[in-house]
Amino acid sequence: ANDADADGGLDVSGAADATTIIRRAVVERDRRARAPTEATFDELFAELERWRSAVMDRDDALCKAMRALEVAETRTMRAERELALARARGGEEGDDSDDAATRARVELTEAYGRRDEASREAIQAKEALVREEMARLDSERVVETLTADKERLERRVRDAEEASSAARRAESQALDEAESQSAMKNAVLGKVEKLEKENAELVERLMEMKTKEAEKMNEINDLYADLLRQKKSVELNARAESLAEASAASMKALSMSTVMSNVVPSKKRHILQSNKGGTHRVALSHDGFTVASAGEDKVIAMFDTNTGARTSELTGLLGAALDVTFSADDSLVLGTSTDCSLQLWDALTGRVRHRLTGHAQKVTSARISQIDAKRAISCSQDRNVKLWDLNRGHVTSSMLTSSGVYSVVFDANEQQAYSGHFDGAIRAWDLRAGNVARETKVHNGLITAVVDTPNQNEILTNSRDNTLKLVDIRTMDVVQTFSAPKYRVGTDWSNPCVSPDGQHIASGGADGALFIWRVQGGRLMTTLHGHDAVVATCAWNAAGVLASACKNGVCLLWE
Repeated sequence: ANDADADGGLDVSGAADATTIIRRAVVERDRRARAPTEATFDELFAELERWRSAVMDRDDALCKAMRALEVAETRTMRAERELALARARGGEEGDDSDDAATRARVELTEAYGRRDEASREAIQAKEALVREEMARLDSERVVETLTADKERLERRVRDAEEASSAARRAESQALDEAESQSAMKNAVLGKVEKLEKENAELVERLMEMKTKEAEKMNEINDLYADLLRQKKSVELNARAESLAEASAASMKALSMSTVMSNVVPSKKRHILQSNKGGTHRVALSHDGFTVASAGEDKVIAMFDTNTGARTSELTGLLGAALDVTFSADDSLVLGTSTDCSLQLWDALTGRVRHRLTGHAQKVTSARISQIDAKRAISCSQDRNVKLWDLNRGHVTSSMLTSSGVYSVVFDANEQQAYSGHFDGAIRAWDLRAGNVARETKVHNGLITAVVDTPNQNEILTNSRDNTLKLVDIRTMDVVQTFSAPKYRVGTDWSNPCVSPDGQHIASGGADGALFIWRVQGGRLMTTLHGHDAVVATCAWNAAGVLASACKNGVCLLWE
């Protein structure tokens, strides 16, 4: 028993110390888990090795305790046997054997005590061993988790290093490309600057050349105008000589203030081949010497009303010519076209002054101001009425309406204008305010034309409903309607005319006839025949000249 005491003494407090160490290590691990480093992992592995060594030491101590327990049990059994023998001898030897039995019982009691103590120490050692084993397993799991974390972090570090390396390479490449692009940009900017400088020099030279060419052209045009004026002067002198007997009557006819007779033209004076493909509009100059026809061939043809000779052609339109009008002094001619533009010519030289653009569809009608030759008005199927500055060649005002516009005229003082529309209405425009002042529906079909009359309070309209109407612009009321059984309007551009004295109106029909009504009473006076196609237009000027034109491109002058 003493040997067992000496050899099998068990240090149970070591297991508690190992558990405390493990707990401290776990606490330290938790503290350092937020930012794990290589040193932390090394320390944890070292702690794990120390725990393993402590577990092995405890295993050795437990083995020693078990051996001591076995020795104690052996000695206890031997003491029990000796005690039994002593009791057996006690009956034979008497008092000596009693003493021996007593000693044996004492030794047995001590042996039992030592055995119990050894058993308790063995049990405590086993419990400590179990705790250390559980702590070791927890530590191994922690180490495994930390190892996995370490491997994951190492992979992330490697990935981060690879990404950083790739980023550095990309940055280096981007810097190289940026430097290359910068060099290219500088080179291009240098070339652009050089080209701009060369372009400026070329433009300057071109402008000088254009200026010189313009000066030469102006000289040529001035010379040509002088020649034409001389030619016209010669022609006028010859005409004056040939018409000496009728000079007084002619001057009287040319006077705007002279009251015209009520004689209605009845016979053809000239047959003019005006436009190929058809004529859409004719206009007579205020002096009565010139008739202009606008047609499908994109040409404004000019004729002498006395001789019927073609004197010139105004060209430059890109589409069919739909309307033509003269300025008050007959020096300018304005034409409209299906190419969405207007064109202004010098009547004497035929030179184009301006090409006026701004409409989006066919320009159906236009008028030059009879008060201010720098001003004009136009209308279009794009539902716009526009005012123009003819000096600078641009729009000064644009007014939108709800229906396509087919015709427009100024009023007498040119503060207002009147337009005819696809919806059968006429609209009065306040040109200063730029809006519709009044409107009224007067026809059941589209209005093909609106014509001013010598009576400044009235306008004449023509419509696809096969009627003409005289409208009082003060009240916008219809004062007279004109129609005939055989009268049919043949085109969307058909326009009538009014005699210089305001007593008669004329309009062409789809059957090739020219219908003439008396204004007072609205009675049809006569029908002139001479065309073999739809009569699209007619004009009657202050000199008493009546012109009509048809879709075959033939223009007739009547007397």
